[in-house]
Amino acid sequence: MNIPRIEKLIQTAIATFELDLSEFTVLTEAATGYYMFTPIVAGIAGAKQVFALTRDSRYGKAAEVYENTMKIARMWKVDEKIEILFDRNDKRISKADIVTNLGFVRPLDADFLRKLKKTAVIPLMWETWEYRNEDLDLKECRSLGVPVLGTNEHHDDLKIFEYIGHVALKLLLEVGIEVFRSKIVVLGQGEFAENTAKTLTVAEAQVIFLHTSNSPQTISVELLEFVKHADALVIVDPHSRKQLIGSEEGITAESLASLNRGLTVIHICGRTEISTLREQGIQCWPQYFAAPGYMSVGTDYVGPKPLIKLHTAGLKVGECLAHARKSGLNAFDSELKVLKELEIAQGFEGYH
Repeated sequence: MNIPRIEKLIQTAIATFELDLSEFTVLTEAATGYYMFTPIVAGIAGAKQVFALTRDSRYGKAAEVYENTMKIARMWKVDEKIEILFDRNDKRISKADIVTNLGFVRPLDADFLRKLKKTAVIPLMWETWEYRNEDLDLKECRSLGVPVLGTNEHHDDLKIFEYIGHVALKLLLEVGIEVFRSKIVVLGQGEFAENTAKTLTVAEAQVIFLHTSNSPQTISVELLEFVKHADALVIVDPHSRKQLIGSEEGITAESLASLNRGLTVIHICGRTEISTLREQGIQCWPQYFAAPGYMSVGTDYVGPKPLIKLHTAGLKVGECLAHARKSGLNAFDSELKVLKELEIAQGFEGYH
């Protein structure tokens, strides 16, 4: 990691979003990769205290996360503010004013939410359409009076969706697909897929965009025509929960293999059975395909900037919600106030 550059990115993001957490205690995660810097951002932004939950995962051991996080914290002189927590039942959780929805904090279920102080707020580090009930009990938040808002990733200071195409580009290059003048099928829908197709087209790939909003039969017919000579198939659908490639519905791995054994399947998001593809000898990348609604790799895959900007912006949403609650406003009125005053805040469609 280029630590001096990351420090500069953090300082720039804090200045851009005018993040000032000096009145508040933050609960977030301590994690691996660039996610390691989220509690650091809160500390540099002046938080009174930062509690960061961690645990062992396939990405790394909790003990290693602790050592790496505190090493950076000491380097930037915020180590006295940061405490790593290893237990979701830790009583210090009840001190948090701002609670993020990041991986090791999840699930924010009813039992967890009841541990929070009455004036706690939850900023989502993504847009509200990405909400998943298994990760956050929104009904319980509203029952308890805990305000929740998302972060507008389309804001000019963020434009996070624009990085998705570059994620696909990097994945393709990693497995030896040159992209330039390569034949690439993009299977998906929405802005993620559109930005992927756009980025690859700019890189002078021959791109065919297949919309997953069509029926599996329609997709299969179209794919049969193009996949014979394709170098890669990029799957990027954050919306659908139906199976796109597998053994039961959608496109079968057998049909792909019978047409083109030299095909490489690149997965960003969308329900896909990696096991059946591998059984057919089809190269897949990355090694792990995420479940529907999750991404196999995020925008941090291309570098630290999108993640640092997004999490700093999310903490700003939390700061403004916390100020509103501190002023005496109830949860809903706090949300309305922040939505009115802060462009990067995003509400829930049909509710706000």
